[in-house]
Amino acid sequence: MPDYLARITVQDIPDEAVRAGMADALGASGDDQPDGLGPDGGAVAFEVPGEAPDLATALDAAHRHAAEVLDGFVWEVEVDPR
Repeated sequence: MPDYLARITVQDIPDEAVRAGMADALGASGDDQPDGLGPDGGAVAFEVPGEAPDLATALDAAHRHAAEVLDGFVWEVEVDPR
């Protein structure tokens, strides 16, 4: 199966503990804030790898995964095939 990388951007993460929990639950391989959140929290884009037979399936899988993990948060998903 081809690989893909989902970029799941989450708004209004309150602190580092929540950020770390999200990264773990999403299975993120990295994020766009390697130095951490500022004092007021903020948005973070997590990089979440996955496998799917095509782009449409990858996008659907990434959306489902985000919805399961990020209940109560505002998030967006973009998927790039590798």
